[in-house]
Amino acid sequence: MSGYGALTSTRPRGRSIEAGHDGGGPRSNPLLLASAADADEAGEALLAGADIVDLKAPDRGILGACDVRTLSDAAAIRRRLAPGRPLSAALGAVLVARGAERADDIAHFAATAARLGFDYLKAGLDGIADGREAAALLRPVAAAARSAASGTRLIAASYADATAVGALAPADLPAAAAAAGFDGCLLDTAVKDGRGLLDHLAIAGVALFVRDCHARGLLAAVAGSIGASDLAAVVAIGPDIIGARGALCSGGRRGRLDGARVREFRAAIRSASPHPPSIA
Repeated sequence: MSGYGALTSTRPRGRSIEAGHDGGGPRSNPLLLASAADADEAGEALLAGADIVDLKAPDRGILGACDVRTLSDAAAIRRRLAPGRPLSAALGAVLVARGAERADDIAHFAATAARLGFDYLKAGLDGIADGREAAALLRPVAAAARSAASGTRLIAASYADATAVGALAPADLPAAAAAAGFDGCLLDTAVKDGRGLLDHLAIAGVALFVRDCHARGLLAAVAGSIGASDLAAVVAIGPDIIGARGALCSGGRRGRLDGARVREFRAAIRSASPHPPSIA
């Protein structure tokens, strides 16, 4: 298996829409994905101009899934405030230790979220360190979501500190996602202890991840305590999406999303980009 070990630190399908990008090379205008914990926060993020509004439950794990009522309420708010704005939802992990969750449960939930109109669905690979196993568990999730809404895009997630949760190594994520028929990858951090993406993986390693995603025709998303001081370096390597929660909240990722912080963070991304992002 390939690896980025020496780089750690101490469109066709996925990339052609929402980004205003013609597929001719890495993007230079990342979109801000703002993670909201409930429908009220989703409305705040929409009004503040987040490019993609993501629903996840921070108290239910790294990619904790909100309940169906919360997703339904968020979809209703999107219809009222910003009908064209993409919504994203975390599905949880396709497999966790001791079988507490199963891939078929996630597939059923993915279909429900797709029917509610969620444009992006994110599935975590906690506890799965083998690329073939990961692809096998992800395929039914993609099939279920697309059977409910053919345009839904599936994002596979792993972590710069993957060993902390026994997840797939970042270097193996793009190949597994492509093999599963997913549309993109998210590289996040598993342990939320104040250390960020670039504390676990040097910028050169993140750049290789982004390049590998794009070479396979996949969206490349990055997240994990990416601060304003990191944005110039992160934007320069060309991810399609930068995700954030803690930086957008008063009181950290378990606090409340603040519209002013969303506007400031999005402005910082735009100022670090040669061209402002656009939404189709």
